[in-house]
Amino acid sequence: MGTLYSEMSFHERSLDYFIDLLHKDQLDETVQVEPLTKAIKYYQQLYSVHLADHTEDCTVQLADHIKFTQSVLDCMGVEVARLRAFLSAGQEGSNFAVLLKDLDTSCSDIKQFCKKIRRRMPGTDVVGVPAALNFGPQVSELLTECRRQHTRVVAVLQEVAAAGAQMVAQVAEQEGGLNALKLEDIACKALEQVYGSHGLNGTECLRQSCSTVITSMNKMATAMQEGEYDADKPQGQTPPVEARAATVRAEMTDAEGLGVKLEDRETVIKEVKKSLKIKGEELSEANVRLSLLEKKLDNSTKDADERVEKIQTKLDENLALLKKKEKEFEETMDALQADIDQLEAEKAELKQRINSQSKMTIEGLRAPAASGIANIVQGSAGGLPPSMAGPVQVVDSPLLRQQIEVQRLGIKHLKNENNRLKAEKMRAQLASLPPLCPAKLPQASKESSMPPEGLNTGIYRRTDQLLATLHKLSSEVKVVDITGKTAVSASAQMLEQTARMQNLSNALDKLKGEVAEHVVSHNPGAKAFSDFATFPVSSFVKAKEEKQGGSVFVGRVAIPCTRGQEQVHRLVLSRQQLHEVHRLLMA
Repeated sequence: MGTLYSEMSFHERSLDYFIDLLHKDQLDETVQVEPLTKAIKYYQQLYSVHLADHTEDCTVQLADHIKFTQSVLDCMGVEVARLRAFLSAGQEGSNFAVLLKDLDTSCSDIKQFCKKIRRRMPGTDVVGVPAALNFGPQVSELLTECRRQHTRVVAVLQEVAAAGAQMVAQVAEQEGGLNALKLEDIACKALEQVYGSHGLNGTECLRQSCSTVITSMNKMATAMQEGEYDADKPQGQTPPVEARAATVRAEMTDAEGLGVKLEDRETVIKEVKKSLKIKGEELSEANVRLSLLEKKLDNSTKDADERVEKIQTKLDENLALLKKKEKEFEETMDALQADIDQLEAEKAELKQRINSQSKMTIEGLRAPAASGIANIVQGSAGGLPPSMAGPVQVVDSPLLRQQIEVQRLGIKHLKNENNRLKAEKMRAQLASLPPLCPAKLPQASKESSMPPEGLNTGIYRRTDQLLATLHKLSSEVKVVDITGKTAVSASAQMLEQTARMQNLSNALDKLKGEVAEHVVSHNPGAKAFSDFATFPVSSFVKAKEEKQGGSVFVGRVAIPCTRGQEQVHRLVLSRQQLHEVHRLLMA
């Protein structure tokens, strides 16, 4: 039982709460009784499991039964009075009013039996009252059944009274009260919930329960008066509660022991204070470390979030670029596949033309051969000897030779026309190019403008080599084979071509840089010297930018001056310089 102390203390606090409300006169119908019901059920289960085998004192059991019965009778009286008050005037003869009257009569009878039993209860020195009681299990079962019936009746009355209170609050004052039939219907529903029986009449259930209790209490009162349960007071052991109380009283009267205990308690308190102080210091240090760690964690979290955002941004950019490249690759592959299909079709068409041309050539060759054989046959028929016949000469057909000549002339005409169209296209492209703008450099003498002897010819040689390589690549364009017939895959071929083009681009950029450096070094006045490098002057850069044709006319700024001294100055500005000029003008 000691192991169940925590659970029993919880339910004990619930009982103390209701007892406290009762002392403060605050226990009314608005208080929730679910904790009380749970506590009662818990203690009933606890008794049935752990204490059912223990022998119970019959005197205490009967006394508790009388107290329980009196409490039930008081509750029944209150609920019956409430229900009578709910009834409207003129319904005293209804079945429900008769039921309430019968219940009130039953309560009075049971009270009389309780008084008779109480007169014979042990505990007084009156003559004829037994010192103790003793009865068998049948009587205990009878008392338990009485309490069960009482509980059902009280539960039904409380349920009907609660429902009636809610209905009365909704009824107007002119009606005066509730109808007995409504209350009777509510009572039937409550009986079905409590008793669980649907066949019996509601009033009969309540009357039967009351008659069972009256019969049992009558038997108990008669047996008590006849002395059937009288017995001598047993020599039992002292209850554990009383033994513990005696021990506590002895300890409380021991002054010396209390003094020693107090000294020990003071020592313990001092030690606890010291340990508490140490723990407080440790706690403050831990709080400081915790704050530092939290700060580091916040900084680490921020850095991690920033890195994650950067990585996510790069990832999104790479994914977008990858999708773009994939789309371009698919478009390129589709175009290449279309070119391959077109070439295959042209190849098949050319094969067909060759076959037809071969057939035509063979037919043209057969015609003269047949005529020669006919002449030979005629000659032999004319009486010429075989030795006189000469060798047969094969001559091409004039029609075939004429067709071949016509085709040659057509091909030559198509070549000339193609060359003429290419020349016109190139002339149009040259005419559409912007005119060259020579750099306006200061005039220098002819001697200084002449290039020095031993001009570097390596640049020209590398230029010619690179140009020849580019011409060779443009003339020998290879289509990537995506049919899978070759040993090298299409992606490997694409990578090889891309690497070759990248190398050529790098070589071209490097050569451009050398050419620009060579041009600047051989143009007088187009470079500026320093201790660590050589730079082109601003006029040369301006001329170069004008020559590229990338400048755009943005606007014109007019500054007031004396009439007749107007001058026009062209300024080639970068985007940043243009923004700076715009800001200065706006200020």
